[in-house]
Parts: sequence; structure tokens; C-alpha cells
Amino acid sequence: MALDTLQAATHYNDLKGGGAADRADLSGPEEWLRKNGHMTVDEFMVGIDFSVGGNHSVQSDPIDVYFLVFEASGNDNVAGHIAGLPADEPIDVRRVSVKMPLAEFFSLFKRFNVTLSSLEAMQGRAYRYAD
Repeated sequence: MALDTLQAATHYNDLKGGGAADRADLSGPEEWLRKNGHMTVDEFMVGIDFSVGGNHSVQSDPIDVYFLVFEASGNDNVAGHIAGLPADEPIDVRRVSVKMPLAEFFSLFKRFNVTLSSLEAMQGRAYRYAD
């Protein structure tokens, strides 16, 4: 089995930040995975990793999307189960790799926000601004 970490990184990490998203009401990532035969009702999506790269100022479309799927049968509380595992032990998941048009990927979400800064001190920092 391959080993990876669910953490954003690029070759140089010139900018770092965070992200947050709200699932679309009727057609979020889990529904898309099930509808397209990538996930069963006994599985739970525990992560998404997507990358856009090597575009050299040209739009890269489709993008590489990796959905992390956890076998959840018999687990009513997946978050509690994963939280109870040793922190230094990797979690066994199935990685579903798809090429997806950018517009289709973002249609899985109601809202999507990413923040980036080259300064570590700006992460999570309140700021005032003038328009």
C-alpha cells in the first residue's frame, strides 16, 4: 500500500493556507461518488485532495481529484472511530482517482473558500482593509 498525508503541499510551497467548503445540498461529493459507482452505502468519504499543476499560465482542465473513502460498515460514528485510532498510525482508506472538469468539481459545493499567504504570521490573522 502507498502512504500519503492529507495536507496541502506543492513543490516549493511559496504560498500556504487553508480551505473550507460547504457541500451542495443535493449533489455533494458523496452523492457524486455513489452515483458514479465509486462509493457504496457502506463507505464514507473522509477526505478530498485535488491538484492543479504544471499549467504555465494556461488553464489546467480537467483537474486531478482524489477522494479518500473509508470502509464504514458497522461504524455508526466514523469520526469517533478515526479519532480513536493511534495518531501515529496511518488510516487505511481507498483512494478514488478521477480526472474531473473544474466546473464539475466546484459544482459539488455550495461555497468554497481557499486562503493563501507567503507569510506564516498571516495564517488565521484578523486584518482591516479599505476598498
